[in-house]
Amino acid sequence: MVWLSACGYNDGKLTLDFSASQLQSAIAPKFPQENCPTPVSCIKLQNPKVSLLENSDRITMAFDTTVSLLQQPITGTAVVSAKPRYQAASGEIFLDDTRIQDLKMQGMSANVSNLVMQYGSVLAQASLQRTPIYSFKNAQAEKLAKMGIADVKVVDGKLRVTLDPLLAQGNKTP
Repeated sequence: MVWLSACGYNDGKLTLDFSASQLQSAIAPKFPQENCPTPVSCIKLQNPKVSLLENSDRITMAFDTTVSLLQQPITGTAVVSAKPRYQAASGEIFLDDTRIQDLKMQGMSANVSNLVMQYGSVLAQASLQRTPIYSFKNAQAEKLAKMGIADVKVVDGKLRVTLDPLLAQGNKTP
């Protein structure tokens, strides 16, 4: 379970802040992940390193990466950023709008690197969209989630979850 780094209350809403290290602890066990859309191309992401940058609404992760094209593996690193999204039906936070910010692969030509940058974001998104970075599944977290999650975003270098009692389950007024 991820423990909160800070809790606040403002304008009738409760805010819960998660640090990069807390997210790192929650995400790390879910990797490595491999996505092979064709028999001749795969991308493997492993060893994520989470950062939450000031003045950014995105979660950034650096991965050790292996790209296999025509059965030839090339290793390196990829820096990926994505926006957090809360899915009320499952009570989990996922990542959307994935972008490869930087890619360094050993021995990869510029043309192939550009191709991997273009299609790698799609492949990374496929993995990250189905991997929750936080789950409101234990009893305490479920109680918080039932209060009504109004927003999930990166603020001041933390992942901030805003709870609004007006959005609580069973309360029909927004």
